[in-house]
Amino acid sequence: MRARLLLSATLMAALAPVAAAQDYQTQQQPAQPLPPQPQPAKPKPPAVVVPKPKPAAAPAPAKKPGPAVVTAPATPKARLLEKLGDWSVFIYEDASGRVCFAASAPTDMQPKAATAKRTPVVFYVTAWPKEGIRTEVSVKLGYPIKPKSAAAVTAGGHNFSLPADDDKAYAKDSSDEQKLLAAMAGGGSMVVKATSAKGTATTDQYSLEGLAAALMKTQQACP
Repeated sequence: MRARLLLSATLMAALAPVAAAQDYQTQQQPAQPLPPQPQPAKPKPPAVVVPKPKPAAAPAPAKKPGPAVVTAPATPKARLLEKLGDWSVFIYEDASGRVCFAASAPTDMQPKAATAKRTPVVFYVTAWPKEGIRTEVSVKLGYPIKPKSAAAVTAGGHNFSLPADDDKAYAKDSSDEQKLLAAMAGGGSMVVKATSAKGTATTDQYSLEGLAAALMKTQQACP
């Protein structure tokens, strides 16, 4: 894994609306209202957090721990740049640099909140210019994932495996990221399946409408 700085944060913004039939326990009122959406019958989406970079590889015994062991990280706030289809583009800036990311919440989640309590579930594509990272793919599952397991992603008729790290999963490397993004660029829908540490299997479906434009906006904001 690539060594990266740990960025722990909360986001005071909202994602795209999800399907009207959904009744997520994790839905929260956004801090700032978004313009009216084309499908007013849909409920308001859950809040999301600023994505954390992929954890650095474990250091060799003789080396000191890296920044990932910081016990009191900052709590940055991201601001919405633009809403594009079912994806939203956010930006965060501080003295250490800028982070931009496209994010979306599921349009459908199985099982429902009544039987699977989860924190906000979000799929991210993040740019970390200072680290030389342009399209880091990650997904926040909303629960600790089963140890030594992976999230299974299906997009554009192709299957991908994202190794788990606590409540998140990341693409194995940049090559897998690019293949997954190419599959997602075809539009349609994407399915993410995973199993919690308690053994609950979940299936989340995402809309890919607006993803291509969101990725372009992300790259423009964080070249």
